[in-house]
Parts: sequence; structure tokens; C-alpha cells
Amino acid sequence: MFMNSSKMIMLMIMMLSTMFMMSMNSWIMSWMMMEINLFSFIPLIYSKNNLESESMMKYFFIQIICSIMLFMLIIMMWNWMNYKNNIFMLMNMCMLMKLGSAPFHFWYIQIIESMNWFIFFFISTWQKIMPMIMLSYNFNLNLIIFSVYLNSIISMLGSINQTSIVKLLGYSSINQISWMMSSMMTNNNMFNFYMLNYLFMMMNICMMFFLFNIYNLNQMFNLNHSLIIMMMIFFSLGGLPPFMGFLMKWFTINFILYNNFFFMNIFMMMSSLIILYVYLYMLYQLLTFNSFKMKWFIQFKNSKFKMINYNLLMISLFNSMMMSIMYML
Repeated sequence: MFMNSSKMIMLMIMMLSTMFMMSMNSWIMSWMMMEINLFSFIPLIYSKNNLESESMMKYFFIQIICSIMLFMLIIMMWNWMNYKNNIFMLMNMCMLMKLGSAPFHFWYIQIIESMNWFIFFFISTWQKIMPMIMLSYNFNLNLIIFSVYLNSIISMLGSINQTSIVKLLGYSSINQISWMMSSMMTNNNMFNFYMLNYLFMMMNICMMFFLFNIYNLNQMFNLNHSLIIMMMIFFSLGGLPPFMGFLMKWFTINFILYNNFFFMNIFMMMSSLIILYVYLYMLYQLLTFNSFKMKWFIQFKNSKFKMINYNLLMISLFNSMMMSIMYML
């Protein structure tokens, strides 16, 4: 995606607003940072393509509705202290809608179909940071647990027989929301660790598909030289040990068990296993229908692969450092 100077400025504003929001201790200031973030992100989505323009309008419409509701609830919270618990529940629902979390996930799956990989990356990762932080301020435990179960079920069912890679990763993102919310419920440091890992992992995935302009599974059959990287990416996304995705889920499971959410832990692991099966079946088809002979030792001379390999190396080093830190906490 070509980035002109104006879009680069919008991108910087979007990132800075997220960082500023992390240091806010006021509801109204946090809301203002979210609005700055939204209005700086919309120009990045803008395109002359009709489908992308339609998706932009849908995204803007949903986010504005949530923002108006959130602003009204913040005002109500100051005036109607007796209904504070109900107001916080409604605020949680607004944040779930902004996230594209179940049961408010329908808009998210619809708009990502026509988005390019650059926009998909930001919607699935960076734009989830602010709603998750707002959600962590004062969450309703029963509502969050209910959403975790729904996210696990919907992502599990939606991934089966899916031929669109964008949708497959979209449902995977919904599943990751359930893991993020579980880590948020148990330990804030764990949530930060999970979110950072997921952001870096999705950056490599989206970069890979963006460089080769891949949006459907049938387009992957011609990428013989990238099969090893593709397998590593999906193994990690599915949480197969010893890849990065497994490390994230392993830490989260430990914290969930420590807080006695046993049934939720089993349910989330089962849904992740089914999603991993979908990924493995997809890779099995990819291996079966490829006509080339597999080479396990590949020299990545192409600059595109070097860039992806360097990213994977940096993420591995980051994980090693974070493992040591998490054990010390």
C-alpha cells in the first residue's frame, strides 16, 4: 500500500493517540483519545475502490455509534451513581462492539473481506488496544466470561471449511480476543505480553500475504518457495509448540488455572485445538496438491524473505526475554 505524506501523518497521529491514552486516568480524556484515533484512522482506509469505500463507511458508522453511546454513558456515570454497575455493563458492551467481539462480531467479518492486508493488520491488532484498555478499567466479569465462550464457539465454527484467508484470519482474531480477555481478567502483565506477541505475529503474517498478494487458499498453491515460512506462521497462529503462539497461550493457561477458571480453560483449549486442526488440514491440502518436491533446507536469497526472517528472529529474541521477565514476576 502506497503511503503519501498525509497518510503517514495520520498514521503517526493514530499511534500517538493510542500511546497517550495508555497514560490517561480520566474517562473523558480516554474517550477523546479514542476519537482522535478513529478520525486519524479513517483516511488510511479511504480508497477509490467501491468495496473498500463501503467497508470504510460501515467501520466509521459502527465506531461512531459506539463512541456516542460511550460518551453518553460517561456523562450518565457522573450524574447517576446509583446505576453505576448497569452503566459499566453497557460501557463494556460498547467496547466489545468496538473490538468486533462476539456477540457483536458481524460487522468485523463483513468489512475485512474487502480490506487490503495493511488495513486488516491495523483493524485486527492496533485498533483493538484502546478498547481493550478501556475494558480493563472496570469490566463486568460475567459479561466478559460469556463473551469469551461466544468468541471461542464462533471462531471455531467460522474457521471450518473457510477458503478465504482474510476471513480465516478474521475468525482467528476473534479467537485471540477471547485469550486476550482471559489474560486481562487474570493478570495485566500477561495481557501486555499477549498483545505485543500477537501484534508482532500478525505483522509477519500480513506482510507475507501482502508481499505476494494472497487472499484465498487457492492462490497459495503456486508459492512453493514460501511453504516453510507459511507452515511456521500457521503453526504459531494455531498455538503448536514450540512456536510463539504456544508460548502466549501457555502463559495464559497458567494464569487462568491460578485464578480457578477451570471449565473456561478447558473450553478455550478445545476451541484452539479445533482451529489448529483447521490450519493443519489446510496445510495438508497445500502439501498434497503441490507438485514440487519438498526441500527442507532453503536459502532465502530474496529480500522479501530476508525481511520476514529477520522479523521472526527478532520475535524469538523478544519471546526469550519476556519469558524470563514473566517468571520473575
